[in-house]
Amino acid sequence: MRAMAARGHPPEATTLPFVRALPKAETHLHLEGAVPWDMVRAHSAVPLPEQPPCCADDFRFDDFDHFRRVAQTFLACLTDLGAYGRAAAAILGDLGRQNVRYVEISFDVERAARQGLPLFAVVAAIKGAAPPGLRVCVLGGFSYHKVDRTPAGLIDAVLTAPDLDGIDLHGDETRQSAASFAPAFAASRRRGLLTRAHAGELAGPASIATALDVLGVRRIAHGARAIEDEALLARLGADGVILDMCPWSNVKLGITPDIAAHPIRALHERGLKVTVSTDDPAVFGRSLTQEIALLVDECGLSLADVARFQTTAFEAARMPAADRDAILAEIDALVAAARGGRDRLP
Repeated sequence: MRAMAARGHPPEATTLPFVRALPKAETHLHLEGAVPWDMVRAHSAVPLPEQPPCCADDFRFDDFDHFRRVAQTFLACLTDLGAYGRAAAAILGDLGRQNVRYVEISFDVERAARQGLPLFAVVAAIKGAAPPGLRVCVLGGFSYHKVDRTPAGLIDAVLTAPDLDGIDLHGDETRQSAASFAPAFAASRRRGLLTRAHAGELAGPASIATALDVLGVRRIAHGARAIEDEALLARLGADGVILDMCPWSNVKLGITPDIAAHPIRALHERGLKVTVSTDDPAVFGRSLTQEIALLVDECGLSLADVARFQTTAFEAARMPAADRDAILAEIDALVAAARGGRDRLP
């Protein structure tokens, strides 16, 4: 909490009240990585601890495969449509209590299909769990490392699923299989769906360029390693590409040593479009409110900076213009009020 301490203000007295009041958007969230631990424990055939060890502040994953093995514990309870609905109700309910107004939540389409679950029914179960005041967009998630398990029939089922809002490409981006999914992304855009791809996390800046060139996306999930390539930074800025970043996830997976060293501040100061999300909050142990507060208290960003991240997210959100305008006005008013007291806005 060095940044706030340097200004002489304890975080509880400044950061948290602002962040709690801030209308928020969660634009990079995996349903499987957000399943509540109490639901996991209730389903498990073996006793589990009261809290998952992986959520400890000092816990770090050895690599992405280690993360995937741990995450299996969380998603094992997603066995039927009822489980997806219960998980979504808990996840979305918690977001609502955090004053989140908009969420883009993805689910692993291959896993759902392997269990014989109709994809349209999974989408309906998730959306049907939304509390009042929270707009939910559902994305079907393909995986870099599951090309051989993603036949044309599954892709067609995803693209034609009623009420699906978009698609994502996640998983082990070092597999460099983006070209295999290029037709699906092109078809999605023709249908007016949202498209996004993970890149610049496990693989370097070239993976971001590949996602832009091969998949045609203008939304990158993560993108932290863009900081390594000056030409790419210039391109991202010129093209208005949005980086849906998850700093604490990057710390837990060893992409960056700590929040203070995360490139989000440098990327923001370069004028790039950035949003902040949690990725897999149940596995990493941070809520969106905590994620945002950490950026002020440990990364040196101001309250106005993190408010700007939310503005960027809502500007890109798929929601009625009147609703968006009302939220943006609320954010502006909150920042203006904070600026009225020097002790409240760094």
